[in-house]
Amino acid sequence: MPERMQVLVTVEAAPEPSNTYIDTVCVAGVRVDGDRRDWVRLYPVPFRHLSTDQQFKKYDVIEVDTIPAKSDSRHESRRPIWDSLRVTTNLKQKAARERVLSTLIGPSMCDLIAGVHRHQDSQSLGLVHVARFDRLVISRHKGWSQSQQRAVEAAVSQPTLFDDPGSARAPLQPPRFVVKIRYRCDTASCPGHEPSLLDFELSALQYHQRHLSDDALKAQIERKFGDEQFSSDRRTSLFVGNIADPPKRRSFSALGIHHVPRDSDWGSTLF
Repeated sequence: MPERMQVLVTVEAAPEPSNTYIDTVCVAGVRVDGDRRDWVRLYPVPFRHLSTDQQFKKYDVIEVDTIPAKSDSRHESRRPIWDSLRVTTNLKQKAARERVLSTLIGPSMCDLIAGVHRHQDSQSLGLVHVARFDRLVISRHKGWSQSQQRAVEAAVSQPTLFDDPGSARAPLQPPRFVVKIRYRCDTASCPGHEPSLLDFELSALQYHQRHLSDDALKAQIERKFGDEQFSSDRRTSLFVGNIADPPKRRSFSALGIHHVPRDSDWGSTLF
């Protein structure tokens, strides 16, 4: 039976082509049903094709019916029934977000990876502190894979249940650049991590600034996702998650960036 959940949305991953759903995003957040504070992953979400009143933002609280995920044994993963989705509120108030997120920071990135080494269904979502930021690593996106490109072409040519009669559907374009974050976590012996940043906001920035030259776009990315997020006056953490394919679950990606003022108490201010 479907289970209705209230979820504080913390991240939206960049959309990817889908043979079944046109294109989808993976949404991660925290359950806020009463006293519950559990990580939850919602997939698939056909975000670009949801109705206007169903499209949500970061830190929105949504209500949605979910069922166990198909072919995904990670305990955080749920399959949303998209037409049941309702946006209830946005936690713009810092204190309201603090009551949720301050209890969830940790374990370290090294500890999360070690947990998956011990058991593939160990914790697969987390909020990990960045002890030392080294730099962003920016490289050219290689474009969609053959199977992804076929999905994009099929989505343009074939109507689906998300289409309005007579509407034109824009094909999903790959971002120009792939961005990785090189950093060390709180584990004393941390050898360093370099996850890909899959944040929807990174994809949106590249789309909206697509008229810029390569150098100018890289500079924008460095400023927004490097200088601003990892400045010396901030303590920064990453929302992280791993991959569904069991052999690849030791690989975690950065799903979003989160920071607080460095000289503040953790519970006093969240952005």
